[in-house]
Amino acid sequence: MLAVAPQSTIPSELSPGHPYLKSLPDVRRYIALRTRESGRSIQDGNRVVSMHMALDMVRDLPGEYAELGTFRGVVASVIWKRKSPGAIFHVFDTFEGFDERDLQDNRLDTSNEKAAFANTSLDLALQRIAGGPHPELVPHVGFFPDTFVGLDDRKFKFVHVDLDLAEPITAALELFWPRMTPGGVILIHDCMSARYPMAREAVEAFFKPRGISIWTWNDRLGTAMVICQPGMGA
Repeated sequence: MLAVAPQSTIPSELSPGHPYLKSLPDVRRYIALRTRESGRSIQDGNRVVSMHMALDMVRDLPGEYAELGTFRGVVASVIWKRKSPGAIFHVFDTFEGFDERDLQDNRLDTSNEKAAFANTSLDLALQRIAGGPHPELVPHVGFFPDTFVGLDDRKFKFVHVDLDLAEPITAALELFWPRMTPGGVILIHDCMSARYPMAREAVEAFFKPRGISIWTWNDRLGTAMVICQPGMGA
């Protein structure tokens, strides 16, 4: 059964009996949501299957969940459905699009980027993720990293960074990496994106000097994954 067949890429098939065949309903839901909201076909099922695998890896670890760059809550809804019961899930976004302070890279079409992620709201995202406000879903609304305030003593086992641009990605890694639970997973989206080459640049600039290798998934825009081994989160 086909898990994903992105345009202009190689289809990926899960064999009969594969344990993640059970992920296919969530794959179909994700593809339908992304396609409807984009107005064109978005076939990115490998992202969902790989995310399920990563979420299952950390399920029994101590720590909380976080997503930075929640937009309309599509990916956050995947995380929410798979997270450990009782664990807090923090979602960070302006819920108004990019902040002007992050649009200084001269490779960006600034006028286009200002509107790119503005079509959202906190209410919409919370409804999409958890059916509305929930005590385990904690929104942090505003400019990151200012919105990290009060979380210095938290530990995280799963962090999804989808901030696109170099400075917020770097800030996210600086704040979350030292707070990762051993065995925890941090993901950074857009690491193969032609539109946001600064994403991979920021990831490599952070991890390479630390001697840490990243693994980039074969999803549509290349999600980088790093597993925090004991002693690495510093």
